[in-house]
Amino acid sequence: MRAGVAVLILAGALVAGPQLAGAAPKPAAPPPAAGQLPAAPLPSAPLPGAAPRPRPLAMPQPQPDNTFLVFYPTAARAAGVEGEATLRCGRTEHLALVGCVLVSETPDGQGFGAAALNMAAQSKENPKLAVTDPKVLAPQPLTVRFTLRPPRISPDITAMSHAVAEPQIVTQPTKAQIQAAYPVRALSDQVQGGAVIDCLVSVGGGLEACRVGAESPAGYGFGQAAVDLAGDFKMKPGELDGDPVGGRPVRISVGFTTADPTAPLTLPNR
Repeated sequence: MRAGVAVLILAGALVAGPQLAGAAPKPAAPPPAAGQLPAAPLPSAPLPGAAPRPRPLAMPQPQPDNTFLVFYPTAARAAGVEGEATLRCGRTEHLALVGCVLVSETPDGQGFGAAALNMAAQSKENPKLAVTDPKVLAPQPLTVRFTLRPPRISPDITAMSHAVAEPQIVTQPTKAQIQAAYPVRALSDQVQGGAVIDCLVSVGGGLEACRVGAESPAGYGFGQAAVDLAGDFKMKPGELDGDPVGGRPVRISVGFTTADPTAPLTLPNR
């Protein structure tokens, strides 16, 4: 009997800056066929009964107040005009925007380009960071949108950016451990399948608040078997600006199959 494990985590080490704020999650995929490793992206909402998940570790969203809207072009705001501007900016080692140039603005002549450049000039440095990766520091396009319904300038490129690292797997259950968790009914009926579980990673690297996200085939206990294996995983916790943080969500897939003759356990022959 062969057991398989796959771990799906949000994108690896990233710079969580304005361009990442508000990104929509992908829809979850259907459960896998029997014998295949289930794989699906993280759902956008907690599963019923799961512990509350923290907000994403990224730059704070702009607030619709007069202080923030001081950057909105005065004439455009008075006329009820909304628009956007695209800049091309590099970053300092502390992730502040630098060397910004205007690429385009829509509509023309309403001051959105100048407003975006003014905001970029107010970009804050993160003193905890000293980034040297040329891919992070290289100039990249950045679009700033100005809306009045609701009143918002998004993203807030004046805010401090942060380096976010998602959890990484360190050790996972052995084949023998997964085989020992094989559901009894499925073992008896020679059924193979798998499940995905949604968990939070503690600051110590353990999996917490695990819930079944999907299982296939249903009714054989593969979901609970995968949850029972959560304690056999060791994770590197997520990080914010180099500091470990708990509560980051991950989705883990566990497959149970019968195709490995070297496994210490075998299903009965019929």
